[in-house]
Amino acid sequence: MATFYAPTPENPGRILVVDDLPGNLKVLGMELRNHPFTLTMARNAEEALELCQRLPFEGILMDVSLEGMDGIEACRRIRHIPTNSRTPLIFLSAVRIGQDWVSEGIEAGGIDYLVKPYTFSELLAKLRMMVRLSRQDAASLAGERHQALLEVAGGTAHELAQPLAAAQLLLDLILKNPEAPSREQLAALRNNLASTTRVLTQIQNLHTYITKPYAAGRILDLALSSQSPVAPPESPKA
Repeated sequence: MATFYAPTPENPGRILVVDDLPGNLKVLGMELRNHPFTLTMARNAEEALELCQRLPFEGILMDVSLEGMDGIEACRRIRHIPTNSRTPLIFLSAVRIGQDWVSEGIEAGGIDYLVKPYTFSELLAKLRMMVRLSRQDAASLAGERHQALLEVAGGTAHELAQPLAAAQLLLDLILKNPEAPSREQLAALRNNLASTTRVLTQIQNLHTYITKPYAAGRILDLALSSQSPVAPPESPKA
């Protein structure tokens, strides 16, 4: 499975490299030119943040000691950018292990670090790891979205079934009866159609999905799901 998510020449890993020394960026680009990565370079934290607003990456190499805003603060801010809030980030530093930046960086949202000078094989392994983690995470989120769609479909079918079935029965009775339909029958038919319209309106106004118990599982609660969200929704897996 790890190989399935690995970067390939046909599907290279998208990596953002942040370093304020142009020479370091040039060397890294030269070293990786024959490997399955597409590199985007940034020379400071501000440039990195602007790129993260526009482009999704599958890994970020962030130098800790940047001029101006340092790499740790940049990482904290990236974690608030939806496009890259979950992108794996590894810190680069010439400071030896044991310094405060290691724990600070992990707490800020980094997943690992490389201490300069590092071996090229170590760099490659960590780049591949970031890409694999990113792609596994994307696949997991896609599975959760698929589950949410199943919840929506099941809940919608449940909510529409009763008024539509009742309307069908009434129509059958009216069509079989040679006499004109009674006011009570027409009122009941109107109420069932109004219920159907209400459900369809809720579907159109769906903001999120909130489930409720039904039989041995859970189905979508259309009434709650179509309200403006004021609290985090329940998990469909609960």
